[in-house]
Amino acid sequence: MAAKLARNARRRRLKLPKQKGAVTLSDIYGEEKRIHEALEFMRGFAKKQDISNLPATKATWQQVMKNPQKYQPVGATTVPMRKAIREGKGKIKNLFRGETLHPEQQYISKTGLEAGQGVKPGQWWSVEPFEAGNYAIRPSKGIMGMDIANPGVIRRMKVNKNVEDLTSMRSRGTGWSHFHPTDKMIGESKISMFYSVINRLREMGWKDSQIFKYIGQIMKKKNPAGKRDWMLYNRGGMV
Repeated sequence: MAAKLARNARRRRLKLPKQKGAVTLSDIYGEEKRIHEALEFMRGFAKKQDISNLPATKATWQQVMKNPQKYQPVGATTVPMRKAIREGKGKIKNLFRGETLHPEQQYISKTGLEAGQGVKPGQWWSVEPFEAGNYAIRPSKGIMGMDIANPGVIRRMKVNKNVEDLTSMRSRGTGWSHFHPTDKMIGESKISMFYSVINRLREMGWKDSQIFKYIGQIMKKKNPAGKRDWMLYNRGGMV
């Protein structure tokens, strides 16, 4: 008992987390300040060093405190949700989805249907472009998204609505991180050339991405109405 009290006193003195285990960004310096999602995506937040396996020691603490922007929270593909959205307030500007340029049966997830949620493939959308990027290129499913014949893309949906107005689209059990838009909204979404190109270059590099051929593939994509199915950043092609 005495040893435990002494250990806890030491952790308080060093301002370490109360419990042993992984050190997270929230433990270290509170809420991670988020910047504009497009600038953040270019910066490559998801490529920070994962510290989930580092011991909660004074050395780790000092190492991370010297350069906190180098590290990311537990989970190599996660980022802390924006505070306002997590608390169910504020505005959601965009929703994102990672998918292959053309539907391919072997890659279509049926999780929503199998879980009894009644959510059809294509209806899962995230507030985080980083998560969409993880689904656009998904090594866990072989060459999904890497194959230039059917590459992965990030689709962007403009929303610009308060979180509380999106309750009907909210995904059960995922807080405010995932939504199930209407078929009309999905039909009006576009492939984002901006997010898609950055994601492919970051994941595959200049040599393997075949980036010019990739851009050409996206530019040829048409929606069911026969109109172009992509945008540079905003609908008018202007950043």
